Amino acid sequence: MFDWNDLRFFLELQRSGRLLTAAQRLKTTHATVARHIEAIEKSLGTALFVQHAQGYELTPSGEALLKHAEAMENVALLAEDELTHCAAPLGKIRLGVAEGLGVMFLASRMGGLFDRYPGLEVELVAVPRFVSILNREAEISIHLERPSVDQLVTRKLTDYRLALYASRAYLERNPPIEKREDLAVHAWIDYVDDLLFSQELKFLSSFCRNPKVVFHSTSVIAQHQAARSGLGIAVLPCFMAAGDPELVALLPGEGIERSYWISSRRELHKSVRLRVLWDYVVELCAREQGLLLGESH
Repeated sequence: MFDWNDLRFFLELQRSGRLLTAAQRLKTTHATVARHIEAIEKSLGTALFVQHAQGYELTPSGEALLKHAEAMENVALLAEDELTHCAAPLGKIRLGVAEGLGVMFLASRMGGLFDRYPGLEVELVAVPRFVSILNREAEISIHLERPSVDQLVTRKLTDYRLALYASRAYLERNPPIEKREDLAVHAWIDYVDDLLFSQELKFLSSFCRNPKVVFHSTSVIAQHQAARSGLGIAVLPCFMAAGDPELVALLPGEGIERSYWISSRRELHKSVRLRVLWDYVVELCAREQGLLLGESH
């Protein structure tokens, strides 16, 4: 019988795909991770991983062990959550979210959550990419597209509106913009097309058929700053740009709507600390609908 503690190393290597990365996350050495994996494999009499140039992949035996290891981890997490909540409220919870919403909306509005639950600790992973719940990068994730995975509990978080913005300085030195056709001669700011992490970000063609893009960035915050500096026109979320005195909204009737979706793993959804954060974010977005839909500053 193998040591149950070895499963922590098995799960981390499966999620990271690399010994060094797994070791860093577990705050140990790659040799220690390898030793624990070898111990399980020796006990079970079968190989759990195959090493490729890209990293470690599970063998069929590894796939079979994975579902049981994750089930055990989930039971341990729920037990820890329940006992922690009884002794001292809550603990740590990680929220993964698209960069714009995380940095420009959520981060400045978390105070009310900590007023209610002073024992809570939130890790906000706000990055310009998809944050995976299944790989344990976060317990809750907010997506630009609805995930179609059975293991997740998912609901629409909110609709939000994007509109055209440019700086006053840019507008002063360029031809006037009075109708959609005027946009064709202007400079644009956009995403890096081949690095898009969601097709929901491919919206520039909705405004201009052949836009003259002068600046690309994977970061919507960088696009926002580029627009403020006068580089060109950007398509930005209203919650980010509507209240910015450096930016002017263009062609008010030409906005588009998109949606955010919130998800958690099904077996962890009843966790107290998870539901506290989940409910707060849902309530916050409902309360701020005017800002998110561009109806108020």
